[in-house]
Amino acid sequence: MRRWGLITPIAAVAVALLLPLCVLLGTAFLAGWKFQPIKTASMAPSYPSGSLAVVEPVDAALVKPGMVVVFEDPLGGGRLVAHRIVKRLPGDSPRWVTKGDSNAENDPVPISASAIQGRARWAVPGAGRVVSAATGWIALLVLVGLPLALLLASEVRARSRRPAARPVKVAAPCPTCGRGSASSPH
Repeated sequence: MRRWGLITPIAAVAVALLLPLCVLLGTAFLAGWKFQPIKTASMAPSYPSGSLAVVEPVDAALVKPGMVVVFEDPLGGGRLVAHRIVKRLPGDSPRWVTKGDSNAENDPVPISASAIQGRARWAVPGAGRVVSAATGWIALLVLVGLPLALLLASEVRARSRRPAARPVKVAAPCPTCGRGSASSPH
């Protein structure tokens, strides 16, 4: 029975961790924000490898030097990159030079307005590794299976603590007058 005593603290910790996470994710979804794992050290120390960047939509007209943006890699592959804007290039269509904070040189190809996915607002160190690892069956197991197992275990525990139902004795009516019970005075 000692094992059952761990269910309540585990459930409390799960709720304490998952409730703020759900509020954050719900707010981010409503605001149109996205989450982008930072997979390389090119933006260290501001955004170290393994961080999870919170990316908000940004109008290309508002992009300026010093801003960290997430964009589709112009060299292809469908990869998303988070780098800092160095400068805007002259011309009719807006294009920017970017650079990773820890890179020695600017990126080789400028980015266009259509490539920009958003602006990195802040990051949670280490959370990008968790998000990157939580895919497929692992994510399903952790995000659905674990809470379901905790809920099931708490229900089983609650049912095992309830006293068994006792049959209710119904008093027979008084044989003389037909009211009340034979054992109570009337």
